[in-house]
Formats: sequence, C-alpha cells, structure tokens
Amino acid sequence: MIEQDQRSREAIFTDLAAAIKSCLAASGRTMPALRSDQCPLTAIDGFDSLCGIEVTVELQERLGVRLEDNIFVHTGTGRPKPRTVDEIVRALVSKAK
Repeated sequence: MIEQDQRSREAIFTDLAAAIKSCLAASGRTMPALRSDQCPLTAIDGFDSLCGIEVTVELQERLGVRLEDNIFVHTGTGRPKPRTVDEIVRALVSKAK
C-alpha cells in the first residue's frame, strides 16, 4: 500500500508539474525546478492566482476529481495561505483516492 501511495504521489507530482509548466508556457515563461517546500504562488515568477485557478481546472480534468476553486491556496480557518508543492500533492492524493 505504501509503495502504491508513493507511486500515486509521484504520478500526481508529475501531473502537477506538467500543468504548471503548460500554464507558464502559455504566457511565454519557463518553469524552474519544483521543490516540495516551495509555494508556487510565491516562488515561481509569473505564476499568480489566475494561473493557480487555470491549473486547478486542468488538474480536475487530468485526475478526474472535483477540487476547490484554487488548489494552490488553503482556505481553512483564518486567512487564505499559499500551499507548498508538498501540501498541494497531499491534497490531490486525498482527493484522488
């Protein structure tokens, strides 16, 4: 089970990276290497909340799941907070199960 979860995480990370890259390419930007501790909204030049929404929609289609409006932002209690790549992958894994 753990091995399958790890593969799922890796596949979802790959889908996430591809979706971010596609969004950035549409505006003529390149994607830097993604680190699990980075927040794409604050760490990637040109990746803003609109890109986050576009990528969220693309991930819904790729993964066949319903997501919140912007997977890149945690909107729990208190102020909205940008998620790290690892937090995004965890949220996607929980939705994909």
